[in-house]
Amino acid sequence: MIFITGCTGLLGSHLVAELVNVKSQSQCQSQSQCQIKLLCRENSDLSLFHKVLKRYGIDEMPDFIEFVYGDILDYDILEAAMRDVDEVYHCAAVVSFDPTDKNSLMRVNVEGTKNMVNAALNCGVKKFCHVSSIAALGRALEGETIDEESPWTHSKNNSVYSNSKHQGEMEVWRGIAEGLNATIVNPSLILGAGKWDSGSCELFNTIAKGFPFYTTGINGFVDVKDVVRAMMTLMENNKFGQRYCLNGTLISYKDLFSLMAYNFKVKAPYIKVGKTLSEVAWRVFWLIGKIKGKKPLITKETARTSTRKYSYSSAKIINELNFKFTPIEETVREVCELYMKEK
Repeated sequence: MIFITGCTGLLGSHLVAELVNVKSQSQCQSQSQCQIKLLCRENSDLSLFHKVLKRYGIDEMPDFIEFVYGDILDYDILEAAMRDVDEVYHCAAVVSFDPTDKNSLMRVNVEGTKNMVNAALNCGVKKFCHVSSIAALGRALEGETIDEESPWTHSKNNSVYSNSKHQGEMEVWRGIAEGLNATIVNPSLILGAGKWDSGSCELFNTIAKGFPFYTTGINGFVDVKDVVRAMMTLMENNKFGQRYCLNGTLISYKDLFSLMAYNFKVKAPYIKVGKTLSEVAWRVFWLIGKIKGKKPLITKETARTSTRKYSYSSAKIINELNFKFTPIEETVREVCELYMKEK
């Protein structure tokens, strides 16, 4: 039996869809082996979850899926849910670069992960996969490459999100020291078809409308399906007590935006936004957010990140499992096609 958190998000919903297809095609020795438990709050928005399943050709909810209503901050619910579970995929997290979200980031990403680890230990879970982030490895200086061995350094360049994911990952390492068979994945920026008005999907929505600006930074990106495939492969191969960077490609924001624009058949961004203009931009968006009472579209962290040049290596998983990442051109083309079809 498998237990999954974060099923309503981009990564979690794709993971569920892939596992449903695998379970539907396999011959489980018992009904419990096929069963998948999904944790979600009773008021959760399941629209993306159902949309992703339909994209995978799953029109009806399989009878081996069971919803467990609760929160990762409620330890008792987690322990009750994991009593008969063999494998856990922990995808739930708060993703925000707004400092005002610090409390929710620390509660969910740290305390929630602590609860998950403790419940898994107490229930004798055999396999545990934790979705961390490339941000949990800290910020390297320009010209340096981040990989699994990069040491965490406390820095003013680390966002609140980065700190929360690092501390959450430390809870998993503590669980590993106490006997939990856990593997950790650290994906870079995940691209995939999700909600077009949030997360990385908002990039596609913005470029499709003819966005004229581009920033000077370089960052790492990975296909959501590659992250799912990596998680499942690591669990199948019992790669425990380790973490794996998952980065499909390094690409400049200019080239990424141009690639999106090409697929949308709109004009590519042509106005360069350097460090000075980006510093002005986040302050303007902060003020607009205050006036409208909404979260700013651009924060100080995202503005500064967009002008820096980062480098990540996925050599470990490539060498150990002969893992192949999807070319960025293929990922962008597929997401753009889905966007135009659904919009």
